Amino acid sequence: MMYARYGADDRVERPLRLLRRAVRLGRDLRWPVIGAVTAAVVATAARLAGPLVVRTGVDQGIQVADTGVVTRASILYLGLLVVQYGTSRAAMYAVTLVGERYLRRLRVLVYRHLMGLDLDFFGRTKSGVLVSRMTSDMEALTTFADEGAISVLTSVLTVVGVGVGLFLTDGALAWLVMALLPVLVVISLVFRRYADRAYRQVREQIGLVLGALQEGISGVRVVQAYTQEPGQQERFGRVNERYYEANLAAARAISSYFPAVDLLRTVGTAVVLFVGGGRVLDGTLTFGSLIAFLLYLNWFFEPIVQLSNVYNLLQGALAALSKLFGLLDRRPAVAEAPDARPLPEPVRGELVFEGVRFGYDPDVPILRDLDLRIAPGSRVAVVGETGAGKSTLAKLAVRFYDPQAGRVLLDGIDLRDVEFASLRRHVALVPQEGFLFDGSIRYNIAYARPEMTDDEVWEVCRTLGIEDWVRSLPERLDTDVRERGGRLSSGERQLVSLARALAADPALIVLDEATSNLDPESEAKVERALGVLLAGRTAIVIAHRLRTAERADRVIVMDAGRIVEDGTFAELLAADGTFAHLRRVWERAETA
Repeated sequence: MMYARYGADDRVERPLRLLRRAVRLGRDLRWPVIGAVTAAVVATAARLAGPLVVRTGVDQGIQVADTGVVTRASILYLGLLVVQYGTSRAAMYAVTLVGERYLRRLRVLVYRHLMGLDLDFFGRTKSGVLVSRMTSDMEALTTFADEGAISVLTSVLTVVGVGVGLFLTDGALAWLVMALLPVLVVISLVFRRYADRAYRQVREQIGLVLGALQEGISGVRVVQAYTQEPGQQERFGRVNERYYEANLAAARAISSYFPAVDLLRTVGTAVVLFVGGGRVLDGTLTFGSLIAFLLYLNWFFEPIVQLSNVYNLLQGALAALSKLFGLLDRRPAVAEAPDARPLPEPVRGELVFEGVRFGYDPDVPILRDLDLRIAPGSRVAVVGETGAGKSTLAKLAVRFYDPQAGRVLLDGIDLRDVEFASLRRHVALVPQEGFLFDGSIRYNIAYARPEMTDDEVWEVCRTLGIEDWVRSLPERLDTDVRERGGRLSSGERQLVSLARALAADPALIVLDEATSNLDPESEAKVERALGVLLAGRTAIVIAHRLRTAERADRVIVMDAGRIVEDGTFAELLAADGTFAHLRRVWERAETA
């Protein structure tokens, strides 16, 4: 018998409250649960009735040579086996069905909730932790649903039923067996203590092994470039050795526990044979009763051991539920107002910052008393050194964050009063690196408007000047770009990203320099596409290159969260201030 490795690393507080909440989430599954319990009760009853039938067949059939009783007992025993098989199968399937339905619902709830959380949450939470919630925590719940739940149900029913069967068969012998129960409980508690500690080390070490493996694979080019293969192998070997030792410690605990239980079972059987056999010889116990008692005794220890194993699974499941419910309890910092309304059509795209103060840590402001008005249809380049607040301004413009003071208005309406659907419909963000989803080019272009027809998608491609390129692909619009657009080059990914923004037809576009990581040929193609995309739309462009600022209608220079210069490209150069200094730095960098 294997011992479950999915126990909890941390103590779960208020487990009963956690269980009540879990039950409320699955209230509509009560009838399948009732069906599973009923089937398990019938299966256990059929199994436990078997020894009583055997006793009747032996005492009233074999002992008195009545073949009719033996035949009827045999037929009844076979009938009980058929009932046990059918109801056990139904119970196992019903329990698994309930568990999988519950987990399917929980996965959907957690994923939906994650997609609605604010960027501040994702900025402070490691992606690996969130992935762990949907993988290892769900795996712990799945293990309990598939293995632990049915074990709890059948083990509890079996322990109770066998205990009743032992006393019904012979009370004196039953009390002898019960005298061994405290010893079994003590052995199980001691084992669980050592096993929990051992498997906690196993879980910690496997994490280090996976981390070392991922680091080595991800950095293999650096490893080979510096000929550090032996050193990297040695590091992995040390981690792997600790994992090996942790597994051996767990194996030692298991190799002590299960043989001890078998020994206790053998001692119990020997005591019953000795005492019960003597009573059969002196006529105070029937031979059939002794056989029935031995059959019950064989079933008595196994479910108790199984419950000890399942306890660890239950702890792991409770810990996983605690983490998942904690995630579900997280409220987004940027939420839609109850009285939010759509933007009035047509949206002109006037963007205004009024006395805006903001910091990711409220006590450490990034933007300070910022006032800015961007006219509809204008292209504004935002420049400044790293940390000046450029990207923060862009995030506030699309309402990824809310300011701690002041307002951001679009066409005179505070963004906090606008429905999310309307805001996302009219405001688009194009990041520095075009992110594409695993799927076709059609799927990625029509991402903001899934109802688009192929003709409309082709029209977007034609307008943006990428129709010939898309038609040259093996499967045209059906071409699979693969995960993160890995099948395409950087420039091609950016072109599809711009096509997606054009398909959304926003009034305001926030652009984080889309050409800063491209080769000259790709940059020229993206620049032409940008000219089409930004025509007639309000645009905020986070500029990392001199040419981007040159093409803007207006240039804003930021420093320490404030606007220090504002004007056209030529005006700012003539002023010979901060922007002129930045231009000289850019020129030296581009010619270096």
